[in-house]
Amino acid sequence: MASEEPSKQQTEMLPPKPKDAPKDDPTPAIRDILEIVDKLHNKFVPPSQKEQVLITSRSDVAHLTNPSQVPELKKTTSLPVPSSTEQDDTERYIPKLRRNLRLLKEDVVKLQDLRCEVAEEVGKHITPLEKLLKKVEKVSSEAVLTKGMKKDLEDINKKIFNLMCQVPLLPNKRRKPGGLDSEGGDGENNGKGIECLPGIHANEEDLKRLAVFRDVREKFKKLNVERKICLLSFAVFPENQEVNRTMLMYWWIGEGILPDKERPEEVVEAILDEFVKEKLIEPVENKRKVEPNSYKMTPFVHSSVVLISKEIKLFDIYHKGKKPTMHKSELNKVCLVEGSSSQPEAKATKMPGVNDIETVFNVSERFPDFAFKWFSEDQPAAKKKFGPMSKTVFKSLKVFYLGRWERTAKRHIEVENPELMRHLKHMTKLRLLSFQGISRIERLDDAVCKLRELIILDLRACYNLEKLPEKIDSLKALTYLDITDCYMIDRMPKRLSWLNNLVVLKGFVVSDANDEEKVCTLAELVHLEKLRKLSITINKGDFSVNDLFLAVAEFKSLEKFKVAWGGINEHKKVEATGGVVRGLIRTLSKVSKGPDAQAGKPPKLPETLKKLDLQCFPDRELPTWLKPHNLGGLDKLYIKGGTELIGFGEFNRNKTKKCEVTVLRLKFLPRFKVEWRELGELFPNLKFLDKYQSPQVSFCPCDGIGIWREKNVKSK
Repeated sequence: MASEEPSKQQTEMLPPKPKDAPKDDPTPAIRDILEIVDKLHNKFVPPSQKEQVLITSRSDVAHLTNPSQVPELKKTTSLPVPSSTEQDDTERYIPKLRRNLRLLKEDVVKLQDLRCEVAEEVGKHITPLEKLLKKVEKVSSEAVLTKGMKKDLEDINKKIFNLMCQVPLLPNKRRKPGGLDSEGGDGENNGKGIECLPGIHANEEDLKRLAVFRDVREKFKKLNVERKICLLSFAVFPENQEVNRTMLMYWWIGEGILPDKERPEEVVEAILDEFVKEKLIEPVENKRKVEPNSYKMTPFVHSSVVLISKEIKLFDIYHKGKKPTMHKSELNKVCLVEGSSSQPEAKATKMPGVNDIETVFNVSERFPDFAFKWFSEDQPAAKKKFGPMSKTVFKSLKVFYLGRWERTAKRHIEVENPELMRHLKHMTKLRLLSFQGISRIERLDDAVCKLRELIILDLRACYNLEKLPEKIDSLKALTYLDITDCYMIDRMPKRLSWLNNLVVLKGFVVSDANDEEKVCTLAELVHLEKLRKLSITINKGDFSVNDLFLAVAEFKSLEKFKVAWGGINEHKKVEATGGVVRGLIRTLSKVSKGPDAQAGKPPKLPETLKKLDLQCFPDRELPTWLKPHNLGGLDKLYIKGGTELIGFGEFNRNKTKKCEVTVLRLKFLPRFKVEWRELGELFPNLKFLDKYQSPQVSFCPCDGIGIWREKNVKSK
């Protein structure tokens, strides 16, 4: 069992406490308060939950979606999960406070500009926590937290969390004036604000005289109406920014541009391919991708699109010599930009024509919750559209995109007052709702269940979200649900399996929750007959590989399946070989190695499956039905992480079944042993191989980053 005291890594994050530490140094205060909280943790949290190393940095959270950047092995478990019992309820408060203090500790090391404020605020809480510790130390070992103690801890935790959330905002206070800051070229603006665009289009008359503008305008005129709007969508993003294809698809479905009943993935790909062919956009090169999934515009084309969009009054953001500002365009689109919350239009009484707003899209605002107030019942009488016995509703609003459109977490967004979500009930025609990457949302208001026409619910990376609404089946039209990286969610509502139109479900959790009457199991998703794409995380110790594939064997339409085991098997010694993603690994009990048939029903892959992505595989060997010759029509196979997995196993060269896999990824597999010659026999149709931090995958003709592709497979 791990030591109950803070680990060496954790205590070394801050320098030793100097005797003459200045008053504005928060280091001693954080150390003192963390020591107190650790003692409270040891007193109240059961031994079964003490063997863990909590996430200690925001970068750990960010790396969960970027395995290539995390070479180091880290043994972790999920945070203690509260249940209905009083004891579990008690245990919820201290680990949350403990975790946030450790996150704060790292932030202070990196951003010393916050020293004075942190020292003053944290110092206030040492005395009351010391008093609390003395109280519980005087009583027996069966001490419990009183309601008053819980409230005090929760209040302190909120203040610490609020303080922690301020850290990413600090760079904006010293932002250099004049122009877009895109240092590093990563397309995400390094978390800094967007001041204004470079001066290419500052003089509109000069821009109109350029050949590139005339060329863009002529190509624009030849597009049909839907494609024109798709192209002009790029006008809302800052220059040189990478725009993800899935995000564009969600947005365009919400606007009603793309059909949601067919296969919009194929339609959006065709549209973007057309734009690439016409040199209106260019794909972002990524050698690890078989096909591009992000795009960007060159500066001159982007400036031309911005001007065209302004002329037809679709979007109204950028103005000569000024910062981007928030306005409702004449075509009823509103884009939130940095500082929008301080504009007069942030107030519902000052925003003209709120009843006609069709789209709210967050480009760069960090505090977007004021937008909820535009759609409240408390509108001025002059702005309401009353009918006989009617209620205030906003039938024009189709897209409410408050979350992050960037794929990385460099822009911190938070909702200061989650209670404002009650206004969702008035957005009766909403098709797209995105809270991606927004912090401080612990639960979805039941008002979301009133959105009967909602097609897309994007909750990706809402790190504080703890549960989904029990009546989620009220969302009859819901087609896309993304709860990826919502680490606090530990169980799925029962009625999730009643969403008959669901096509994509990302972030489903298989947990130890044992209340079968309220919790949706993986096997129950078989009722979702339209489900084509599913990603899950397994946080259940006795859920074996056999159990997994028995549960999905009869899925009728599943084409893409991604599964991440929430941990690795327990062993006396865990080898830190640098091959497994830290954030994806949590302590997991040994999975049972059952026979290839359970209850007379052998596990198998769904017949329609085309892509299988296995992360942190827990066993030493692949079961028979996962051997290459049994993969059926599978086109893509990814195995990412598995400290014990030793290879594909022995194979019979005389097998009549031929594997159809064309794309193979083998990553973070320290013991996985296979040679290039064997790969050629196992995968005769292979066209693309990605080998990364798998040293025993040998003799492969890969390039310097571990990529091999057949010559006729172009790198797009």
